[in-house]
Amino acid sequence: MPASDKTALQCVMEVDQERVKLEKLAEELAHSDDDEAQEQLMDVYERLDELNADTAEARAAHILHGLGFSKQMQNQATKDFSGVYDKQGALAISSIYCPPTRKHKITATEFNNFFGTLGGRYIVGGDWNAKNTFWGSRLTVTRGRELKKSLDHNGLRVLTTCQPTYWPTDPNKLPDLLDFFTYKGLQSYYYKIESNFDSTSDHTSVITTMSITVIERSKKPYLYNNKTDWPGFQEYLLDHVDLKLPLKSEDDIDCATEYITSLIQQAAWLSTPDYEGPDSRNMLNKNNLPLEAREMILEKRRLRRKWHNSRHPEDKKALNKAAAELKKFLAEAENDTLQRRLELLNATSNNEHSLWKTVKSSQKPQLIEYPLKRPDGMWAKTDEERAEAFGAFLKNVFTPNTDTADNAFEEEVKSFLQSDLQLSPPIKSCTPRELKGIIRELQLKKAPGYDLITAEVLQQLPTKVLVFLTTLFNSMLRIGYFPNQWKVSQITMILKAGKPPHQTSSYRPISLLPLLSKLFEKVISRRLNRWLEDNRIIPQHQFGFRMKHSTIEQVHRVCDHIRHTLESKEYCSGVFLDVQQAFDKVWHAGLLYKLKLWHPHNLFQLLKSYIEDRIFYVKIIEGTSSFHEVKAGVPQGSVLGPSLYLIYISDVPESVNILTATFADDTAILASDKDPVSASKTVQSHLDQVHNWMKRWKIKASAAKSNHITFTLRRDNCPPVKLGDEVLPHQTVVKYLGFHLDRKQIWKTHIQNKRDELNQKYRSLSWLLGRQSKLSVNNKLLIYKAVLKPVWTYGIQLWGSAKNSNIAIMQRFQNSVLKTIAHAPWFTKIDEVHEYLQMPTVKAEVENLKEPTEIGLLITPTSWLLTSPVVFQ
Repeated sequence: MPASDKTALQCVMEVDQERVKLEKLAEELAHSDDDEAQEQLMDVYERLDELNADTAEARAAHILHGLGFSKQMQNQATKDFSGVYDKQGALAISSIYCPPTRKHKITATEFNNFFGTLGGRYIVGGDWNAKNTFWGSRLTVTRGRELKKSLDHNGLRVLTTCQPTYWPTDPNKLPDLLDFFTYKGLQSYYYKIESNFDSTSDHTSVITTMSITVIERSKKPYLYNNKTDWPGFQEYLLDHVDLKLPLKSEDDIDCATEYITSLIQQAAWLSTPDYEGPDSRNMLNKNNLPLEAREMILEKRRLRRKWHNSRHPEDKKALNKAAAELKKFLAEAENDTLQRRLELLNATSNNEHSLWKTVKSSQKPQLIEYPLKRPDGMWAKTDEERAEAFGAFLKNVFTPNTDTADNAFEEEVKSFLQSDLQLSPPIKSCTPRELKGIIRELQLKKAPGYDLITAEVLQQLPTKVLVFLTTLFNSMLRIGYFPNQWKVSQITMILKAGKPPHQTSSYRPISLLPLLSKLFEKVISRRLNRWLEDNRIIPQHQFGFRMKHSTIEQVHRVCDHIRHTLESKEYCSGVFLDVQQAFDKVWHAGLLYKLKLWHPHNLFQLLKSYIEDRIFYVKIIEGTSSFHEVKAGVPQGSVLGPSLYLIYISDVPESVNILTATFADDTAILASDKDPVSASKTVQSHLDQVHNWMKRWKIKASAAKSNHITFTLRRDNCPPVKLGDEVLPHQTVVKYLGFHLDRKQIWKTHIQNKRDELNQKYRSLSWLLGRQSKLSVNNKLLIYKAVLKPVWTYGIQLWGSAKNSNIAIMQRFQNSVLKTIAHAPWFTKIDEVHEYLQMPTVKAEVENLKEPTEIGLLITPTSWLLTSPVVFQ
C-alpha cells in the first residue's frame, strides 16, 4: 500500500478482501439445492453480517490492535510511518529529526510521548541532535541527558556505530556522533549497523541491516581455542619438524625462521576445529529459562491463540495479565541471575566466575572510534584512513631529532662504526633447558604479534621443537644475525588520558611483535644484562628497568635529600626534566657507537642486526596502513628496548654537589645551599652540561613541560634556571614517579590526589562493593585489598610521616568503604568494623611496613645512595 494521507484504519477497511470473497461464495451457494451447501450459506451470511459497515471499523480496530498498533497509530497517516511484520509480530520503523537545541528544547516527556506512538516493538533512527557519551558522543549536553532519561524510562536500547556522523565545515568545530538508532522489543544479534561515507552531506548516513536470522560478526583470527587437540598438535610437530635444516648463513636463518613459524601455525590450525559462530537456530534453541518461565510462556501463547479466535474482551484481559506476569517474572529472574553470579565469583576461578575478570570488565571505558585530523586539515574517517594517518605520524616520530645536529661529531660516529671489528669470545650458547624455563615464565595473557603465536602455544611445544629452536637461536648468536621476519611490528594506538582524541599525537603506540622474536630477545637480554652489571655500564643513579631498584627507593633518595635540606634550614633547587619521545627518538648511529665502544663486538654485531632495518604497520580495527621504516628509537614492546635505552643515556653528565635521580627517562636534579642564588647557580651549571650532552646525542627535552621547584621552609624561592635559552617554569608542587612533592614536604597534595583517584575507582566498582550487591563480604574485602588499597599504600613508607590531619583524609575513605562492605549501620563504631574485617588502620599500616622497609633498604644495593641511615618518623 503506497503512503498516503489515509489512516491505517481506513487502509484496512479498503483492503477488506475477505468480504469480497464471501459475497462471491454466497452467490455460488445460492444456486445449489444441497442441504450441506445451504448450511454453509447460512454461515457465510452470518460472517457477512459481522463485516457490515456498522461493525467493520470496530473489527478493523481490533485486528490492528492485535498486530501491535496503538489507538494513536491507527489514526496516524500511513505516510508518517512504515513497518514490517515478523515472527514476533508487528515492527514499526520510524525516522526522526530533532532541530538544533538552541531553537527547540525537547524534554524527556516529549520523547516519551513520541515513543508512545510507536507501539510495543519498533526501531527509530535519524538525526537526534543530542550528545551523550552513552552512545559514543564526545561529551554530554542537556538534550542528551533528556534523551537518556527517556531511553531508561521506556527500556530502550541504542544501536550506534561509535563513530562520528556529523562532520562540520567549520575547522574550529569537532566531529561528533548525532545519528543513531534506538529500539525496543528486538534482539541486537538480528541487526548490524555501519557507516556510509559516500554521502556528500555534512552528516554520515548510518545503515542498519535487519535479518530474520542471526547476523554473524567478523571474528578475530586465531590459532587455537578451547577445543584444540594439543596431543594432536604435538604429534603433528613431531612428525614434520626437520632438525637437519642448514643454518650457516643469514638466508638459511631466514628460511628456518619462516619454516618453524609456518609449521607451528599449520599444526595449530589442523588441531583446532572450526569455531561455528552463533546462528539463528542455535540461538533460538538454546533455552536457559527456568521451567516456571517456560510454562508461563506456553500459557501466554495459549491465551493469545484463544483470544485471536474469540476476540472476547475477557480473553484479551487474561492475555494481558499473563503477559504482565511473565514480564515481571523475567525481570526478577534476570536480577536474581546477576546476584547469583556475583555470589559465585571467586578469586581462584579462571572462567566466567572469575572475580578479577568481572572487576576488570567494569573498569573498561566504552571504545569510541574517533576521527583524526590530518595535516592537510581533512578528516580521516574510515579505518583505513585512520591507520594511514597514524602510520604517517609514526613515520615522523621514528626519525631522529635533526635540530640539534653536530655534523663533525656525526662524521666521527660514522667513521668509528665503519672501522674493523675486533675479535672477542663467542656469546654463551643457550640450551633447551634454558629455553624451556623462559617459555614457562611467559605471561599467557599477552597479545600475539602478526603470526598469532601465543605463550600457550609455545608451552605446548614438544622437546624436539625446542631442540630445533635452540639450534636456530645458537646459529643466530654465532653469526650475529636477527631474522627479518621478526623485525615487523604491528602497532595499535591507545588514547592517552585527558588528551584530545582527534589529534594523532594524543595516542600512545603499542607494538605487537612475534613471540618467537621476544623469546630470542630474552636469551640475548640475559647475556647483555650480565655484561652490563659486570662492567658497571649503567650508572648507579639509574633505577629504571633494574632488579632490586624500585620507584619508591628512587623517590626515597630524593625525599631524603630534601629532608636534610629542610632540617638544615637551607634551600634546595630542584629540576625535573621532561624528555620528549625519549624511547622513540633514540639516534641509531649514536646507540650503535656506544654499543661498539663498550661491548664485545660479536654482541655488538648481533644488536646491530637487531636494531637496523625494522619496519612497522598500524592496524585500526579492520584497516591497516602501509609499511614504514623505523629510523630511530628502540623497538616498542620489545624485551631489549629498555636495556638499549639505558645504555644510550648511561653517560649523562654528573657533577659535584648535585643529586641526580633517574628512572628511565624521568630525571631529577637537585642542589642545596644556604644561599638560594648559589643553589640555582649549581643547578644551572649542571643543566648547561646536560643540555650540551643532549644536543650531542640528539635528545630533546621540553622546557615548557619540565619543572623547577624550591624546597624550603622559608618564603623565598631560588632564582629561575634555564634549559638552553628557555626558562623553566617554577612550581610549588611537582609530580615525580607517581608522587606529588610539595615545597615543604607535608604530603597534603599527594594524599588529596590519591583520595580523588580512590573516589573515582570506588564509583566504578560500587555495583560490586555497594550495599545492594550480593557479593560475599570476603570477596568484597578481597576487591578492596587488591584494587583500592594499593592506590593509597603505594609509597606509604614515605608519605606515612605526614601529620595526623593529612593521614585522616585517607582514613576517612577506608572507614566509609569498610562500613559499606560490612553492611554496618551508621552508628557502628569504626574500630568494631576494622576488628570485624581484620583490617588495620592507615596508621597501623605505616607501622607494619616500618621495620621491613628499613631493613630492606639497608641491605639493598641502593642503600649507599642515601645521605644518612633510614629513619622513619
